[in-house]
Amino acid sequence: MAQDLKLNDLEYFERQGVNVLVFSNPFNGGFNDEKNSGIEVIHHGVRTIQGGAVRLNKTPEQWDLVPKMSSRKVDREKGSIEVAMRYDDYDFDSRVVVTAKGKAVEIAVWLDKPVPQKLAGEAGFNLEFLPSQY
Repeated sequence: MAQDLKLNDLEYFERQGVNVLVFSNPFNGGFNDEKNSGIEVIHHGVRTIQGGAVRLNKTPEQWDLVPKMSSRKVDREKGSIEVAMRYDDYDFDSRVVVTAKGKAVEIAVWLDKPVPQKLAGEAGFNLEFLPSQY
């Protein structure tokens, strides 16, 4: 039987053949389509999933805003990592909680208040699969 995903000492999830990084690197704001930030899933050394933030457009493009990470909490007892993010321009906050569930992870998105009216129908959780045909 294969091993379950566990939080390691470097604060990311791992098991043989897969690593799940959760905002181990914050978006730095230089290019807003950064690929070394957010939630990253690496299968046998190849990144196959990236992103994992609430974005302001259905299909974010390079120059679209990214949220600022305001906190990152690792809960070893629960086997979870929680990241709070904020868009100052819209007074909009969200939290992403990634929890190990056996050989998988559960990704939950939490909003403490509704999406601002001007973003309704546009903003949403964005997770990219590579290659895009996945």
